[in-house]
Amino acid sequence: MSLTNSKSVVDSLGVETVIKAEQRRETTYRLLGALFHQPTNQPDAPLEAADPVAIDIKKLREAMPDTKSLRLDHAQLFVGPFDLTAPPYESVYAADESRVMTDTTAEVQAEYHEAGVEIDIDEPADHIAAELEFVSLLVTTECEAIAAGEFEAAEHYLDRQYEFLVSHLGRWVSKLAENMRTHADTEYYRVLADETQAFVEADGHLLANRLEAIEATDDLITALEDGDNQ
Repeated sequence: MSLTNSKSVVDSLGVETVIKAEQRRETTYRLLGALFHQPTNQPDAPLEAADPVAIDIKKLREAMPDTKSLRLDHAQLFVGPFDLTAPPYESVYAADESRVMTDTTAEVQAEYHEAGVEIDIDEPADHIAAELEFVSLLVTTECEAIAAGEFEAAEHYLDRQYEFLVSHLGRWVSKLAENMRTHADTEYYRVLADETQAFVEADGHLLANRLEAIEATDDLITALEDGDNQ
């Protein structure tokens, strides 16, 4: 496929609008990843700096408990020291419910290596926060390609996002979310479960529609604009 990438076309096809929409996706993935980290002394700080995003920030803010309750709930869900009620690792759901650091973890790490990115997190590669951040970085690179008029490169990164959701993140996010809804002590993590699952699943459908439209039209910008309206 040969997508048009001349400067005149880049200037005339609503690229700025498309990039803003893609940056909203990037910010949403990045924010969701941050919300799965251990809460800091200012746990609401990521929410204050996150707009515009494609999740319900207001609902998360309203559900935010005091810092101690939030940390205790985060620990019993995701950290331990006892059995985790919502293990945040893909390998637990995809391979063996009693193990982490399996072949699945290695596969995810290989995805990061192939993309030339390092995820700054002191956890295995298949931690939910790491996978969300990885998709956000793929969207960032896609935006850079669109801005430069490199439409074939942009399509490549769209395809990588979709393939990662199909092969990894999208396969287990619903199972993690269900565990969070079942075992969370705070409304905050139940809301986070709902928002994360809904966004990731909807984004997978969005990407599928966009890639089909690109294949049919050879017009990336129109496909992105139309995909956002479906």
